[in-house]
Amino acid sequence: MHAAIQRCQALPVQAAPRPAPPAATVQRQEAAAGQEKFTGWVVYDDRKTPTTPPPPPRWPVYLLSCGEGGAGCSVEDVKTGRSHPAGTMYAGYVRLASTGRTFVSPRPDVYVRGDSHPTIAAGSPEGQRGKRTVLAAGEVGIVNGTIVGHNDKTGHYMSRRNQTQSGMPEDRYHAFTEDPRQWFRKARAGKTSKRKQTPLAE
Repeated sequence: MHAAIQRCQALPVQAAPRPAPPAATVQRQEAAAGQEKFTGWVVYDDRKTPTTPPPPPRWPVYLLSCGEGGAGCSVEDVKTGRSHPAGTMYAGYVRLASTGRTFVSPRPDVYVRGDSHPTIAAGSPEGQRGKRTVLAAGEVGIVNGTIVGHNDKTGHYMSRRNQTQSGMPEDRYHAFTEDPRQWFRKARAGKTSKRKQTPLAE
């Protein structure tokens, strides 16, 4: 009996399993990790779907590839793998890593709402693998296969710091407060864009 008691005392005591932390806590930890990983960058804050997966894309998501200076752009459907010249388009875009690829979702016009940036990110291959940190999110204008302008909603009115986060030509960057008509519609019409700081209409 004495030997049996000694064996029981030698057995390690197993601690009770800890309950899983709330989802909000996990997301705050992930956000903090993202901020640390991208020191000096502004990380997109998903305020539309902070605790639930975003809805699936309603429009195709493409991988955007461009040559030097933002010329010779083409797009590749992330689902079918089919590629074609980008032509002329106004699109929402996201970029999920500082050395990552840029994904776009074309929109009918400047003020026509398309899929949200979290939705575009979720439809990308990186998003399908569970990555949710968005490093750059905004709109890009392409005319005849060349990027004519892009903005960045990451941080919204801090966007003047975000010229390089999109991975697009820095000299084609426009602040989010600048009306897209000043740089996309005029470029599409063959006119010179004036970089005038005009608040967007609600």
